[in-house]
Amino acid sequence: MEVNPIVILGAVAYFAVLFWIGWTSRKASLDAADFYVAGRKIGPFVNGSALAATYFSPASFLGLPAFIFIIGYPFWWALVGIIGGMPIATLLTAAPLRKYAPTSFTDYYADRYESKWLRLIAGIPTIIGGFAYVILSLVGTALFLLAILKVNFTVAVILSAAVVLAYIYYGGMVATTFSTAFQGITMTVAAVIAAGYVIWNYGGLNGLTDAVLANNANFFNMPYVNEKASHVFVSMWTGVIGFFFTWHFGFSALPYTVVRFFTTQDIKAARRSVFWAVIVGGAMYAGLVIIGTGARVLIETMHPLMQTEGITNAVKLLVHMKTEYGVAGASVTDYSMIAAIEAFQKPFLLAIIAAGGLAIAMATAAGWTMVLNVLLGRDILGKVFGSKWPEEKPVQCTRVMTIVVIAICTLFSFSPPALVLDISGAAFIVILCSCGPPLIFGIWWTRATKTAAIVNILVMTFLSCFSWMYAKAVHGKPHFFFLNKDWITPHQFYWVFVGVIFFILLSLVTKPCSDETIQKYSLDIRPEEE
Repeated sequence: MEVNPIVILGAVAYFAVLFWIGWTSRKASLDAADFYVAGRKIGPFVNGSALAATYFSPASFLGLPAFIFIIGYPFWWALVGIIGGMPIATLLTAAPLRKYAPTSFTDYYADRYESKWLRLIAGIPTIIGGFAYVILSLVGTALFLLAILKVNFTVAVILSAAVVLAYIYYGGMVATTFSTAFQGITMTVAAVIAAGYVIWNYGGLNGLTDAVLANNANFFNMPYVNEKASHVFVSMWTGVIGFFFTWHFGFSALPYTVVRFFTTQDIKAARRSVFWAVIVGGAMYAGLVIIGTGARVLIETMHPLMQTEGITNAVKLLVHMKTEYGVAGASVTDYSMIAAIEAFQKPFLLAIIAAGGLAIAMATAAGWTMVLNVLLGRDILGKVFGSKWPEEKPVQCTRVMTIVVIAICTLFSFSPPALVLDISGAAFIVILCSCGPPLIFGIWWTRATKTAAIVNILVMTFLSCFSWMYAKAVHGKPHFFFLNKDWITPHQFYWVFVGVIFFILLSLVTKPCSDETIQKYSLDIRPEEE
């Protein structure tokens, strides 16, 4: 397949808007408050769109359609369910954390639990999860650049890293917020247009359904209908509960969404941001369900390589693409959604979906990079170890940390360790089971203690990381329970429940924080106390 000038022009237009946002906002990011939290001036629609784009990473845009491609239609509930769980954040964290108005994700842990060392301790799982997210975002960006430029995957990774670095480096949170808001709209429009074209191509939803069933009679059935797929996790109750807590709880406790509440104008804007995130993200997910549903039949009946290369099925076509462009690691099926759009052989459609994919991948990379550079510079180097550099030259320090983060993640992106959805799930679990309980209970339970926070973060970080890597290395899939291959536990999700129980038990037997701290950082920031 050759490079098409229409696709190139679409990508150039998209990048032009991003660079324009970064360049024009550079003067607005010379102040530390602007660079870190966009001056707390962002309205609900812009912030909500940015929130959706940041939260719905390539794990959504590439990974979830890929899982429908692999497993079948029953995976649709995971996409819809995520949207349904998002408003929980409004109740648990959006209003309280905006009222508290910190600068960094770790500020709350240090203040609520009376120790600067909580910045470092909470930073450990955040760094692990954050680096994983930047890696999968760079991989996602590279896959779309591959579709646009038809270059080697390694070259695409380098280009994606350079582009992400450029607009974060100059604009900080101001550029990141407005560019991410633009990206949120772009990804949604792209998914909806592409889905509409899929439906139109088959003459409606009934026509699409007939085509899918003709290609795979079991597509709409649950996996347990055939022996081969009897152990696929979505056929088990653990799949439903596992993915629910992997993604839903994450919206209210993950650093890259929580920091979006810090940038809003006020508490009402923080709440309304979630509403707009649901609207933007919901429309995108509806489109992704359609694209994922039609992916296999589109590839196998319409993709040009099926005729020219003598390939017999969609998986073999993806393997061919992997070999042709040197795509390393386990990301072959992540390309299925792009291949489905390529099957139409319509350059304008590929240009649209490529812009949407670049938008969501770069938005997540930018959001997490901002979390990490503030954490590494301001929080750990400055607040914990007493360096004056982050305080005296905050923008310079943060930019250096940005370079470090992007450079390290780029090295790992050349050969990603798993599918983007699996990397995302691992990052979620590590942070949620360790940092989630101290954050949520710190706000809503006066008995939450410093000892419980420290021990829970350290123990849960180790257990969740070890079990995921052990299952991946020994059993071949990170979804197998690490002690028993016959049990399916998506991303080792049970650690979220264990972390909650462990934190409660530790808090009940250890010394609580002072009454003044509890009043200021728990009771006073609850919405009902306004």
